[in-house]
Amino acid sequence: MIKKTRENDLGYFDGFDASHWKTTDKAWMAERTLQWLEIEPLLYLLDKNKKARAIIKRYFLKGTLPEWEKLHDWNRSSTTRHLDLMLFLYLHPSKDDAVLRPLRDMFMDNPHALPADRLMGFTELCLRIGLVLPATGGTHMFQQSELEREIPQSMVHLAQAREPYADCKVIVAHTDDSNERLFNLMWPEDVTQRHVRLPVTRNTYSFKAPRYPVDFEEFPLLPLPLDLDQLWTMSKWLASPKALAPGARDMLFQYERPLEVWYHFCAREEVSSKAAWRELLLIAVYRIFHFDQQAEGEDSPRTRFVARIKAMLEQREFSPSFQALLAVVRNGEAVVEDPWSNDAKVVSPELYTGIRYSS
Repeated sequence: MIKKTRENDLGYFDGFDASHWKTTDKAWMAERTLQWLEIEPLLYLLDKNKKARAIIKRYFLKGTLPEWEKLHDWNRSSTTRHLDLMLFLYLHPSKDDAVLRPLRDMFMDNPHALPADRLMGFTELCLRIGLVLPATGGTHMFQQSELEREIPQSMVHLAQAREPYADCKVIVAHTDDSNERLFNLMWPEDVTQRHVRLPVTRNTYSFKAPRYPVDFEEFPLLPLPLDLDQLWTMSKWLASPKALAPGARDMLFQYERPLEVWYHFCAREEVSSKAAWRELLLIAVYRIFHFDQQAEGEDSPRTRFVARIKAMLEQREFSPSFQALLAVVRNGEAVVEDPWSNDAKVVSPELYTGIRYSS
């Protein structure tokens, strides 16, 4: 049965079921309050300021939705804002897809939320939590003095950084191994889809004013599209220490559907003519084809990723210039010095001068 609370009677979010928040259950609320102390550091890492965190906290503890219409002008140009789609789904008490999938649609169909509120979660999941942070170890250090000022109560859950960073605490960026589940909830069923048509009002449009109180605009699901350059970031994940932290184990593109989406974004992309980018791409491909899966172990997420990406690079169609670069690596012609270090470099760049690259 749908239960509509007074707090959530917002008109444009009719039907939101807040009964999953057991606010009259003292034990449930106590556990939820403790969980918040583990959630807040992640939000801080995602650049959510105090006002944003307060909005998200009310949702996490009580199921209270943001008052989007009152927040139109607050921090409007920000790339972070407050409760985006990823956090809306991740912080919901239910983990049942049958419950969350209709809520995903309800969130996206809310014409009174800014487009960024509905779309920023895609960037945070696909590019930040799912890729960049795992590639750098899944952790980030912050000064204790800064954290004491911003999230004092949550510091108890943070590990102390090692020397010479004894004045820092470590925030581990992860979604409790939920990256794949969140992606499957958020991304459209069609893995080739790049844009989405969203309802907007006269207060939330981005490009053209609506003709009526509610109209529609088309937006890219990812404002920064996936491309071949992400292979370099993925290869940094392969080159990181073997003992992966929780924030690094759940790299998004080890999973089938996210990797399919990446492929459809960049299959026709030509290799850049810029030597520096071309070299990084070649090192990335070299690392993929020379990764020691046996030493890594069959249960490792990196082994799973390498098996999938190698099969894709060997069997799928790509642009002519990228196919030529792949051939250089697969034929054993590429010579890379210190391939697993930050100082990796291509020793024989003259091999690639005959490849035709894009400008």
